[in-house]
This record gives sequence, C-alpha cells and structure tokens, in this order.
Amino acid sequence: MGLLKRFWRRGTGQRGAKPSPPARRRVPTFREMHARMRTERAEATLLATEAKIHQEAEQYRRGRRRTG
Repeated sequence: MGLLKRFWRRGTGQRGAKPSPPARRRVPTFREMHARMRTERAEATLLATEAKIHQEAEQYRRGRRRTG
C-alpha cells in the first residue's frame, strides 16, 4: 500500500495552484516574553558568576589570595 501511495503522490503537485500569501509573523504572548526575559537574566547571572570564578582562580594562581 505504501508503494502505491508514493507513486500516487508523485503526480499531485501545485502546478496550477496559486501561491499562498506570505505568512504573518506570530506575535509572542506575554508568558513567552516573560520566560525569555527570565532565561536571559539567568544566563547573564550565570556568565557573571563564571567570570568571577575565573577571576578568583587567576588570583589564587598568582598568589594574591590566600586560602583559609
């Protein structure tokens, strides 16, 4: 049955069909925008924390900071 469908579908196309109008861009909902803002804020915090960790590690390597 699948073989017949494959050959049958080959003949159908959009030869004489009108081109569809351009799709309108969907406006994100408030919930989606709020989630994006939270994600971006969390990523920024994470990057800042990572930069601080690398800076402190460099200070430890250079002997400027002492443990304990």
